[in-house]
Amino acid sequence: MKKHTRFQAVVTLATAVLFTGFAVLPQAPLAFAQDAGRRIALFVLPSSEADVEASLLIGRMMRQFGTELSEVDLITPAPIANRAAVPQVVAQVEEAYKLLNTKKIEQAMAVLKEVQPLFEQVLAGLSVRTVALYYKSWGVGQALSGNSAGARSALELSLALWPDQSNLEYVYSVEVLNLFTSLQKEIANRPSGDLEVRTIPENAVVTVDQREPEQTPATVKNLVAGPHLVKISLDGYEQWAGMIQVSARSTKVHEVTLTPIPDKATFDKRLVAVAQVLGGDGAQVQGPMIELQTFMGVDDLLVVAVGVVGMAYELKGHYLKADGALVDTSRTLQRDAEFYAAVKEYLSGTFEAFFGLQARAEGLGGPPIDPALLQKAGITTDSGSSVFDPDNPVFPEVKGLEKKKKKVTQEWWFWTAIGVVVTGAVVGGVFLFTNDSGSGGPSGTLNINMH
Repeated sequence: MKKHTRFQAVVTLATAVLFTGFAVLPQAPLAFAQDAGRRIALFVLPSSEADVEASLLIGRMMRQFGTELSEVDLITPAPIANRAAVPQVVAQVEEAYKLLNTKKIEQAMAVLKEVQPLFEQVLAGLSVRTVALYYKSWGVGQALSGNSAGARSALELSLALWPDQSNLEYVYSVEVLNLFTSLQKEIANRPSGDLEVRTIPENAVVTVDQREPEQTPATVKNLVAGPHLVKISLDGYEQWAGMIQVSARSTKVHEVTLTPIPDKATFDKRLVAVAQVLGGDGAQVQGPMIELQTFMGVDDLLVVAVGVVGMAYELKGHYLKADGALVDTSRTLQRDAEFYAAVKEYLSGTFEAFFGLQARAEGLGGPPIDPALLQKAGITTDSGSSVFDPDNPVFPEVKGLEKKKKKVTQEWWFWTAIGVVVTGAVVGGVFLFTNDSGSGGPSGTLNINMH
């Protein structure tokens, strides 16, 4: 990351450096905010010039983890044009894919053609999976329609975004299977290249495909030659996304000039006002915090300053709740193996929200498996190169893959019965020895744990 050579004040940094948005956020701020849950916003500012890079790192990480909180929408001042169309695009892509998997090719292609203009408009707000699914659907549809060239380019995009796809997800026809297999092998053998992303202004958050976000200017190394999805986000600017072609054994330089949001001047003013009083008491901070909260259109607002102390990050700031209560907040984050867990714990405790379960990052799914078609293509379901997911509802039961019958000693009820018998014998023995008439000996309780 490029070093900052001048430092005037925390206020200047707040406006020039710290608009750290997260490139894959599905939510939009301000007038673009959606009523889907409790809306939160968070900002991380530097305590001094030496803490600029630390604030960028912590801010980017907290934004990333903030998107994983359940029943919470993370709002950033980095909107997506036509944000309201994102749910519609996602639904239409899923609909087209279902039609394709039921061999309704013409209907599927009609839906994809209809959604294409909106798809390109809201690309920055779509998940990598949705983008990969769109190109897979288009590629398979083109292949089944006889357009092998168009199919190949679309499937290349899908594989670049979601490489963990298997041939069992392409059981549409022998031609489609062969096309996928040959393309997969070709991509696996391609040399790699690098991608250097520059933005005006700098310090935007950039993500390439499913890689970890970085701060611009950033060089992403060892990318397979071919197309890659690049997303860029910076607070106070509109989000950007596009497909960039990377060449083998060379560095592709791509520069993007970001477009300021219409209310950028107001946003800058509100954030600077908070930065100026962040170290003060509640009476000083509450007014500016409420103004920023209102501008962002959020329920909860968290603003902290970060400083580097030895091998730890010191966070100090304020948390403004929806009911107007202002709470002082502080946390020391040690740079050790528990660092990520500590950041998540801090966010969860502050916003009183739990982290949701992460979706399984396997294949994209596919049509019902046709063993006869697989046999024609020379592919068997026990092939080492194939991935079969029995939990995926699009994969029906395939004959020959029945589970082996368990032995009696492998059944849960067998050992439960043994446990009951042993427990009864032990308790009975204890009863006989501790309840002998005239014994007058000591008595007690015996607890047996059969785990």
